[in-house]
Amino acid sequence: MAIRSSFSRIERVLSFIHSHLDQPLSLEDIAEHSQCSRWQLQRIFQQQTGLNVAQYVRELKLSVAADKVLLGQSRMLDIAYELGFNSEVSFSRSFKQLFGVSPKQYQRRGTRVGLRNPIVIRPEFKANKKIDTTFLQTHIEYREAFTVYGLSSPIKGVLSETPDFSSIVPDTWLRLFDIIEQQLPLMGNMLGVVDTLSLTTEQKSIRYWAALELAAEQLQSLQPLLSDGPLCRLTVPAQEYAVVSYNGAVNEFSQLVEWLICDWLPESGFVSIDGYELESYGKITSTITDLKHMEYWLPIKAKSQH
Repeated sequence: MAIRSSFSRIERVLSFIHSHLDQPLSLEDIAEHSQCSRWQLQRIFQQQTGLNVAQYVRELKLSVAADKVLLGQSRMLDIAYELGFNSEVSFSRSFKQLFGVSPKQYQRRGTRVGLRNPIVIRPEFKANKKIDTTFLQTHIEYREAFTVYGLSSPIKGVLSETPDFSSIVPDTWLRLFDIIEQQLPLMGNMLGVVDTLSLTTEQKSIRYWAALELAAEQLQSLQPLLSDGPLCRLTVPAQEYAVVSYNGAVNEFSQLVEWLICDWLPESGFVSIDGYELESYGKITSTITDLKHMEYWLPIKAKSQH
């Protein structure tokens, strides 16, 4: 009963925040609306979402502001006032703290980087699902083109009628680890890359890459494997992504992908596009079976650009 009570309270808090982003929204205001003290609000909110209330509100406001900045249809001062900032100076200072650049620099760059989306509440998740998607938050990120090195295999994805993702992916990684075993330890990151551009009407499968993103000084040790095979290079083009993090077992990761595509995306204001989906597994190790933190990057664009 206590769990449901705290959930209902946070549900009301989130609804209040999302519908009042154009107001100052102090912690006192939110606590008063939720009928609990500031401490209780912070404690329950942190427990249920893993986030600080004030930080969550600030990042959402600034993400809305960043979208308006990119549109270029309003003055910075008007955007600041519209989102509840007292002045353009305080708005610019907060904006730079979150995005690393001023609003004008962000506008000149012209790409969505670091945008936060509202937490989506899914209390009715199915009993047969092992992961709890009740509170999940996505980021909108832009990533420049980069090169990875690894192996690829044809797969049928998690939304296929006969998916083989769960068997092909670990097998591809095992083959990669066998090949690079003599070169370990390597400095860099492990990335699963799903090439949805390779999908055709005639061929129902797509290609999955078990790949390594390496620092330049690491490439020399892999040169024999690249020159004579079996490793190949793949250049991932610049793209905009919806990013969601996951903490849990690797074999449950596909459920997060399904949630993002089937539940979050239709209501997000974005559409998915053909491109290179990324699964970030962190620093290079000799296995992916024991990983606890992962990220999924879905190529997207705003619906207005569709």
